[in-house]
Amino acid sequence: MEIVAISPDPSEQSQRLADGLRLGYRFLADADLAIARRYGLVHAGGGPEEQDVPRPATVVLDRDGVVRWFSVARNYQVRPDPDDVLRAVRAL
Repeated sequence: MEIVAISPDPSEQSQRLADGLRLGYRFLADADLAIARRYGLVHAGGGPEEQDVPRPATVVLDRDGVVRWFSVARNYQVRPDPDDVLRAVRAL
């Protein structure tokens, strides 16, 4: 199992945050929102300067890349219950 965070922020910025918080996973940059678009997670014009931004989401993929569990929120501060995510991972 691998946990990966995907952010539109530059990799260096995200990694500094991860290191500072002692997170045990890596961040990948999605500056052009290609990954967010692939999963239908772009909020068109939702940024402070009306730029496209990714919707906050948690996705559990199986080894073949098939989505097995999905949670998306309108508010970037809202995240799913960790126990729900853990149950989805354990069900793989």
